[in-house]
Amino acid sequence: MASASDELFAAIDAGDVDRVGAMLDVDPSLAMARDDEGVSALLRARYRLDRALAEAVKARVAALDAFEAATFGDVGRLAVLLEADPGLTDRRSGDGFTALHLAAFFGQDDAVRLLLARGADPDAHGTGWMTGTPLNSAASAGHAATVDLLLEAGADPDAVQRGGWTPMHSAAHNGDARTVELLLAHGADSMAIDDEGRSVADMAAERVETRRSG
Repeated sequence: MASASDELFAAIDAGDVDRVGAMLDVDPSLAMARDDEGVSALLRARYRLDRALAEAVKARVAALDAFEAATFGDVGRLAVLLEADPGLTDRRSGDGFTALHLAAFFGQDDAVRLLLARGADPDAHGTGWMTGTPLNSAASAGHAATVDLLLEAGADPDAVQRGGWTPMHSAAHNGDARTVELLLAHGADSMAIDDEGRSVADMAAERVETRRSG
């Protein structure tokens, strides 16, 4: 029989805001549940990119942890946590991300600045399903301003993630011209090839074809 926390995570993964809210109304402590990897219910909800879903969980969380604070750009909370434990910049979430990865993916530039100022490594690689760096995260999510911050902090413009994708591949795939410009200005390899033999130009062409057929 599934536990209440298992049911909560199933509802989160299904994007069922009403079900999540109802479960938390009955037992608000479920908002502090963690999955088998140690990822919090709030972080799992945040990954869905559904504001209402994330807020349904966040409203029952008394205090954000460093990873949650990074995703929401809660710089005040993040600063307090880093002051108490500077080593948090190197810590990993249950699914293998640093706080900088998460801040970068969600385009939380103030949090990115704070983490970099506190010594976070812009070239740290994920250790879970996503093996890229914070720059890969920012490029994949289309946050050009965040890409700029990380490049100025010395991030490797050619960092490779699973599948052989570099930030340039992600930017071309997204049709993100600004990120392409920033990467090229920092010496990124425009001829990079992924593990399937696709070039940056191939990604750009696929993007154009997808838009035409859509």
